[in-house]
Amino acid sequence: MLSKETGIDLATISTILSSLEQDGLVIRSVRTPSGRSGRPNSQLSINETSGVLAGVAIDLREIHIVLASFGGTRLASLQVEGSRDVSHTLSAVKSGITGLLKQTGSPRRRLAGVGIGMPGLVGLDGKLALAPTLDWHDVDFGGAVARALAVPTHLENDVKAAALAEHLFGTGVRDTDFIYVSGRTGVGGGLYLNGGLYRGPRGMAGEIGHMKLVPGGRACACGALGCLEAYVSERAILESLREAGLGLADIGAVREAALRGDAQVLAVLADSGRQLGLGLANLANIFAPNSIILGGAMAALADFLLHTARPVFEANALAEIRRDVAITVSTLGDLAVPMGGVAIALQRFLGEPPATALGPAAFT
Repeated sequence: MLSKETGIDLATISTILSSLEQDGLVIRSVRTPSGRSGRPNSQLSINETSGVLAGVAIDLREIHIVLASFGGTRLASLQVEGSRDVSHTLSAVKSGITGLLKQTGSPRRRLAGVGIGMPGLVGLDGKLALAPTLDWHDVDFGGAVARALAVPTHLENDVKAAALAEHLFGTGVRDTDFIYVSGRTGVGGGLYLNGGLYRGPRGMAGEIGHMKLVPGGRACACGALGCLEAYVSERAILESLREAGLGLADIGAVREAALRGDAQVLAVLADSGRQLGLGLANLANIFAPNSIILGGAMAALADFLLHTARPVFEANALAEIRRDVAITVSTLGDLAVPMGGVAIALQRFLGEPPATALGPAAFT
């Protein structure tokens, strides 16, 4: 079965599994068939007690930390207030992870890695080039966390991290080609193509929010005009509502107003949905994925955005492509990015020598 699913020969799979068993990451149990005949067969499972991984989502408003097992089981989580101050954020991440480890209470569990999702441009070297909402420039935040916790730490763009979470724990588990579209203050894309996350030669691929839809249109935070982000991001929707005389606090309030049938809110969401549909059609025509998964604010408002997005998508995506593209909504909710951090930490852990990845962590 494993050989068929992965395309790897049996001898190599046997070597890999033996290594994982020796490291305590995989448990093999033998099952004897009922009756008198039949060979015993073995079943493999992840050793949930072999270690823990921490996933972190950093945003201006909050820092969300999740502690999870190697199998993706969430063990504990917390949310604390965000900050533009790098030192404050570093301290919050360190104390938060330390507190969650104490909260789980099992001495058998050890922190094997930390994955961080950050709203900004992250290079292939894992260093943050730019996070506009935090006003961070050229910050090696992952390195700072690694030094603070003495454990392997990896930084990734938040939407790319969420796309990995979708593949390992969410809607895209069995999908080799999908595009994850999400965002709060901005809009980004996770391009999961041909069985892996596409980062581009510098690690910054997927800035689909800056796809130009309306020449000379609304101003975007990037300084350009007519970007997708200027119409469908949380910030754009809230600004459009303010222009209409409605000062709603956040997307939760927008959803509540839409559910009440507020005509102004529904009109703004209808317009945002039309622009979203055009953006999704462009993505479908370029990448022809199996699915497009909506996350973040778009997932929260999907019932209202898709009402106008789907007709525009159908009108602008090529017929030969659109019939095979499913537009779905993420089921991970607010956990998408922190669980993306867990996915990153797990992915990097499995690619590193166990002795290095499971080195002792020093907490003070």
